[in-house]
Amino acid sequence: MTITSSLLTRLSAIGVVVAFGFNLTGGLLHPVVDGNAHSVESLTSAAGPWSAALLLTGTVLQLISLPGVYAWFAARAGVLGLVSFVTLYLSSMLVSITHLSVEAFATYALASNPDTAYLVPADGSLFTGAFPTMQMISGLVFMLSMVVFGAVLVRTRAVPVWIGAVTTVGGLILLVPWPELPGISGLIVELPRGLAFAAVGVLILRDGRTSDVSPTRRAAPVPA
Repeated sequence: MTITSSLLTRLSAIGVVVAFGFNLTGGLLHPVVDGNAHSVESLTSAAGPWSAALLLTGTVLQLISLPGVYAWFAARAGVLGLVSFVTLYLSSMLVSITHLSVEAFATYALASNPDTAYLVPADGSLFTGAFPTMQMISGLVFMLSMVVFGAVLVRTRAVPVWIGAVTTVGGLILLVPWPELPGISGLIVELPRGLAFAAVGVLILRDGRTSDVSPTRRAAPVPA
């Protein structure tokens, strides 16, 4: 098999679609007990380890695939699109990978041991010290960069308008402090952070062109 840029683009598209399925399933399965998704009871419930494993796997796969997907429409998104994408990507890596890694390995280990369960914070922050502050700052940057990136996509028409709108609205939805509810919380988080990129992945797989369109040689407009 010859490894070409076209093949890598299609693999990236498949990656974001599969990652969305993993993340959405993990989000729906994520247990919430008494309004707390990260309590000892939630972490040690039957679905707890499975949901964490699905979310961590899906997030890693998404982050591996995103650069290839973004490259498909990068020239049309312009400089502001690149800056907002890089900010979105880095903040997503910082908030998601650290959160899910700590949840799947460190906090779960503490919660599953009766002698250390008391060390799990009762406020749902997973870990003590500077970790909650880092999560709060990186999470805020992630949500704001979603809003900006989505607005850029709408303005430049780099992808169908609805995809940019979903990204912007998703960032705004995540900014709202929703109560934690079984299933619903997973939808609120995973739809905004995965649906738009999965939709671009589907576009790539349906479209015969897997290379970007330069600003001076545009293909036919992508239908809105």
